[in-house]
Amino acid sequence: MIATRESTIAGIIGAIGQADFEAIAAGLVGGLIGFDLAAVILHRRSEVPIALFDNFDRVGGRQGIENYVGVTHRINPILTGHPARGALRARDYRIPSDRRVEGCIGHLVPAPEEELGFRTIGWPERLEEVGLYFPACGGVMECGFYRERTARPVSPRTLRLLGALEAPITAAFDCHARLTPMHRHAVLSPREREVADLLLLGCSSEAVALRLGISRHTVKDHRKAIFRKLGIGSLAELFAGQRSLH
Repeated sequence: MIATRESTIAGIIGAIGQADFEAIAAGLVGGLIGFDLAAVILHRRSEVPIALFDNFDRVGGRQGIENYVGVTHRINPILTGHPARGALRARDYRIPSDRRVEGCIGHLVPAPEEELGFRTIGWPERLEEVGLYFPACGGVMECGFYRERTARPVSPRTLRLLGALEAPITAAFDCHARLTPMHRHAVLSPREREVADLLLLGCSSEAVALRLGISRHTVKDHRKAIFRKLGIGSLAELFAGQRSLH
């Protein structure tokens, strides 16, 4: 069957709640636009990104993904130049040769032939890249799609097709996060995860404050943030989500 926007959206919606949701979504979108490699990465302010899915092992790109998530994402011009949103081509950006690059020495090499002008060490060479960026799960979701570069770069029509998926994909990712406890837990900050874990152990707000050395008011603020991010309204729902993991 020939992939269409409608069949792609239907397939993504059908995968909501499954353990391999990100892999299915990336595969469907990649198939629609003709890209065979993909990586789904969640970026959150002041935290190390989370790689939710990638298939770079098939091209020996494991080190490249690890270096990008661990270090070189910090100078991705799509993420740093302005709020990333929509379907974007890497070839329309360049990494500036300034001091920001110095923090990535050992993980990044100059490569004028690459779309960004640099290449993360371990990243497969001469790939064409297009990405869909959208707010989800408390941060920015980067769905990157890659293929061997040819003389015919990705067309504006393909960009429009990818961009038209932004709204339904955003809704699908947010819905999946609400329905999947393990995924929901991953969107919390480290401190919020500590608070959530203690609440799940049966600790009161006073006990959590004493254990973590913070005020009761701060614990309440963390609880509000946890409930908001997880799309729940009570401790009972938090416990229900934990039970569904077993």
